[in-house]
Amino acid sequence: MKTYDNAFNENEWFVIVSIIILNLAIWVVPKIFTKLEAITYYIFGIYIGLFYDHTISIKPWDFYDVNDTSAYQFIDFLSYIMYGPYGYFFLYFYVKWNINGFKIIFYILVWSSFSILMEWISLKVGLFHFDKGYKMYWSFPIYLLSQSMMIIFYHLCVRSHKSTHEITGK
Repeated sequence: MKTYDNAFNENEWFVIVSIIILNLAIWVVPKIFTKLEAITYYIFGIYIGLFYDHTISIKPWDFYDVNDTSAYQFIDFLSYIMYGPYGYFFLYFYVKWNINGFKIIFYILVWSSFSILMEWISLKVGLFHFDKGYKMYWSFPIYLLSQSMMIIFYHLCVRSHKSTHEITGK
């Protein structure tokens, strides 16, 4: 087990403050999703972050560690919850701004760039510790893929919702 830090400091505060501020922002912005849709998109954001972090940050690759040690800690769990609001807002603005056509590509590129910025900040505060030669730019295609998957998931949800209403008449 590697230990990077033993103190409660920037990385833990970054996670806690991010969760609080982003969840407050969700609470304050005008609602455009039903509660079920909002919860679904929030959880899908957590799932995407958790899936990729546990794909490339554990063996056999083990490219990076999260937070103070290479062992799993409670703050690691909270850092995964932090992905929820980002997923929510990614779809929130996608719907609110009615992104379609080729604008989708630009939207995904902008959010992937924003994701790289957030990853860089996470590195600076000690949330992530890259290992075995991992480079931040390797994350860009992962962001492109995961954000594309979120848009596909959104459209599948909308299609399912429409077909359910057509069948039930509600």
